[in-house]
Amino acid sequence: MTLIEGALSDIHREVRDRADEFADEVVAPRAEDIERTDDFPRDVVEAAGEDGLLGLLLPEEYGDLTADFLAYCLTVERIAQESGSVAETIQGHTFAALPIAQFGTPEQQETYLEPMAAGEAVGAMLLTEPGAGSSPSGLEAVAEATDDGYRLSGEKAFGTNAGVADVHLVVARKRPKPEDSHGVSVFLVPSVDDTAGFSFDRGEFMGMRGHVTGDSTLDQVAVDADALLGDIGQGFRIAMGTIDMARTGLGAIGCGIGRAALDRAVDYAGDREQGGQAIGDYQAVQVLLADMSSQLEAARHLVYDSAAGIAEGDHDTEKSSRAKYVASDTAEFVTRNAMQVHGGEGYRKSLPLERYYRDAKILSIIGGTTEIQKTTVARELMEA
Repeated sequence: MTLIEGALSDIHREVRDRADEFADEVVAPRAEDIERTDDFPRDVVEAAGEDGLLGLLLPEEYGDLTADFLAYCLTVERIAQESGSVAETIQGHTFAALPIAQFGTPEQQETYLEPMAAGEAVGAMLLTEPGAGSSPSGLEAVAEATDDGYRLSGEKAFGTNAGVADVHLVVARKRPKPEDSHGVSVFLVPSVDDTAGFSFDRGEFMGMRGHVTGDSTLDQVAVDADALLGDIGQGFRIAMGTIDMARTGLGAIGCGIGRAALDRAVDYAGDREQGGQAIGDYQAVQVLLADMSSQLEAARHLVYDSAAGIAEGDHDTEKSSRAKYVASDTAEFVTRNAMQVHGGEGYRKSLPLERYYRDAKILSIIGGTTEIQKTTVARELMEA
């Protein structure tokens, strides 16, 4: 029994079994089609809701399978073995629902959380801007106060599920500026189709096909006063309040993609013969497999150490940053070397290895680059 396995409760195993069934029966049959068409997999999101996998971190009244963050990581890791795109779509949705659960009024929670848990409504967080990144000091999107609400104007870059979401959590600076804060706040904005002045330009990217993101523009978008999530000035706290969870979740996704690539490499090394013997009998291939396996296991332990702490209420930035960058870099290392084990066959589009590699690459960029995570770890060490 591994250290991780020994730490799992009965509910963890129940969630893992349900995630395993969902990944095998729903995600795996759709993965290549999602890759080919690049269409947003709304049907898969709905199926995840039906299976109770979208409400794991929400209050129990919104789902039949309320669990903890460790269970969530087991879920996205397993889904990522079949499709990194679907796992990242669920991640973006989850971390749009959580702030509503944590900061929403009873009316906002009633309006949004039940359909989000059921997969009937999709969520997106719009924080990042073209010229400011995620820095609150450089945020340029504004929310001008009106007699009956606010008018939002500005541009947002990226944001998982942007444009296809039914509710967007838009981070903007309230104007006129409050005397007691910077005014950065979060506003709930409906879908692009239902909102005048709200437009979206989907980007084309190297990997994670089917995962929708791009550039959002808000041009005098009118929202009612009750669209404010939390209080004026709480925006950055709301948007960044789940950052340790998000980074650890991305690490779990990296572990899932890496596991899929490693499993294929091991199988191929045992089946493929060259010079009268399996290529896995050659030391050069054995060294690759050993390095891939060892780095992946090390990354998983970092991810689940962080996840277990978060599940117990210990949000440790050093642990989450370390888990995120090690798992992200490991996913890239393992997927690249799985292709190497396959030789020329690994470069064929008929195999999913090149998809694994393209999907893995983004993980060292989103949620804070590997370089940012390393400086965060170093800063936490120096301040300890």
